Amino acid sequence: MELWLFITVNVCVAAFIGALTNHFAIKMLFHPRRAWRVFGRRVPFTPGLIPKRKDEIAAALGDVVAKYLVTADGIREWLREGAMREAAVAKIRGWLLARAEEGLTAEGLVLRFADRVSWETMRTRWAERGAELAERWIERLWEEGGWKTKTIAELVPGWSDEAAARWAADLTDWLAASLGEELRSLRGQRLLRAMIDGLLDRTGGWVGMLAGIFVDADKAAEKLGEVLAGQLESGSVRGIVRNFIEKKLAEAGNWTLGEAAARLAGTDDPLPWLKEQARRLLRLEERIAGLEKLDVGGLLIRHEPAWSEALRVVADAAFELLDRRLEAVVAAIELPQLVRKQVEKFPVEQVERIILSLSGREFRAITWLGALLGGLIGLFQSVFLRLVG
Repeated sequence: MELWLFITVNVCVAAFIGALTNHFAIKMLFHPRRAWRVFGRRVPFTPGLIPKRKDEIAAALGDVVAKYLVTADGIREWLREGAMREAAVAKIRGWLLARAEEGLTAEGLVLRFADRVSWETMRTRWAERGAELAERWIERLWEEGGWKTKTIAELVPGWSDEAAARWAADLTDWLAASLGEELRSLRGQRLLRAMIDGLLDRTGGWVGMLAGIFVDADKAAEKLGEVLAGQLESGSVRGIVRNFIEKKLAEAGNWTLGEAAARLAGTDDPLPWLKEQARRLLRLEERIAGLEKLDVGGLLIRHEPAWSEALRVVADAAFELLDRRLEAVVAAIELPQLVRKQVEKFPVEQVERIILSLSGREFRAITWLGALLGGLIGLFQSVFLRLVG
């Protein structure tokens, strides 16, 4: 065989073998996906390296990420950068302003993070918890705080005999003025007219008939209203009313809160009644539902300077708190286990596509390097065989 042909054949065969060997070596990183078995025995080098060692790779990758890539010190250094904090504040502020321009309501804000059914369930649960907290607070004050044994005079600030007399006088003046105004009003006149008509109807007989003929009910009602209003303005009537109110206030001041509540509830144990009244007064679910229509967007636009500054303060406080608790937060995340689980769930096919997309050029270079080395070996072998032959 001619020398040049001998050398060319050896170089081409060796180069082909070198390229094919490296190509298969790269493929064997990912293939086959599963172990091949012949007569019950596993074929060597199956499955491929990455499918076979996937769990070990996941564990090692989790350790590397936790120990060297995502560390508490690295995150802390990132959190302390002023640019990062400014970017976070600007991002939140921009988002809030964008929502404000859309006419955001409290309901719309909530529904951006939860669906309608979840929000209604949450609203009911919050209202119930708020009512339960109010009931426990009332029960604690009632039993442990000793409120049921305290007198009204002890609980009302500034209670004294002089204060009771002053309150009685003020209440008398208010009652007299209100009743006088009511008696002179159209509604008061109608009430007096109905009373006079009822009185005449009950009189009956000749007297009732004569009274019905000669008495003008409208004028009688007007006169009666003036007389009653005048009596209310007299000092004697006001004195009687004031003394009565002052006496009742003195009696009420000596009542314990338990006695007063029992009188109102009509039972010896008024605590359940107090809890029920607290629920009716609070009406938390209705109040929360009413807040849904709150014009959050309008409030944000009108008070932008105030909340922008508050947002910066809150962000700084949040970053400082996170800085102090960072080790505990990172430990609670359990980053190695998290990375391991994610890698284990990652399909090998996707891993192959990612690696080939990132390193395809390098893998092709390895294949051609195998061809080059194989060709050099073939050339060396050809020359060596000719020299020794």
